[in-house]
Amino acid sequence: VPPTTTLRLLSRQDYPGAEGEPTVILRFAWPAPGWRDRLMGRGLARFQAGDLIGVVPPGSAVPRYYSLASGSDDGFVEICVRRMDGGLCSTHLHGLEAGGTVQAFVRDNPGFALDGVRKPVLLIGAGTGVAPLAGFIRRNARRTPMHLYFGARDPARDFYFRPEIEGWLREGRLASLKTVFSRIAGGGGYVQDALRRDAARVRELVSKGAVLRVCGSRPMARGVAEALDAILGATGLSVRQLKTAGRYAEDVF
Repeated sequence: VPPTTTLRLLSRQDYPGAEGEPTVILRFAWPAPGWRDRLMGRGLARFQAGDLIGVVPPGSAVPRYYSLASGSDDGFVEICVRRMDGGLCSTHLHGLEAGGTVQAFVRDNPGFALDGVRKPVLLIGAGTGVAPLAGFIRRNARRTPMHLYFGARDPARDFYFRPEIEGWLREGRLASLKTVFSRIAGGGGYVQDALRRDAARVRELVSKGAVLRVCGSRPMARGVAEALDAILGATGLSVRQLKTAGRYAEDVF
């Protein structure tokens, strides 16, 4: 485990989540390292949305990694954590109150960041996978066209970052939002179903050079890739080609 830094919890937003799997958005202070700390390799280095934070729970030497929903320029460290049954780290994080602390370090997630992208962006996420995508939108001061496809189960239980996402939509940091909820009547199914319904628009955006970022479970990412291959078939493009060109990246768990 690399050297860790103590992070202090500023605030938390709680969501019921799936039955028996509540979820919380945790915001920690970022102790910006001074020059001496940087020289000695101490402190939490600069980071960006989409990087990973390794949290080392008490009594364990094994870190658990979470995708960051913030960058150091935001001035805080934010993650979205689902409590897993028997999960040592997620249980510890869910027990934190404001002022509580964790030991953590940052790990780069090369290839997933969106630095300097000028082309349209398709952001596709499900569940807690929306966290790094929210971070991308938060930093979109240039109003690059970003289009979010978000899938969850029930908007009353697991529409994570909802107030922020709706605010970014009003501000123009987010160009469009499509949501689907799999556990309610008329909820639209899964995120890949939303992509299929939007096939013409997806083809148009990709043909214009759009880049894609996908975050969520492995089964979800597979379903999204299959849907996109079918959608893009007529254009001669494929997910494999987009990955090779650096236009498609996944963060899966």
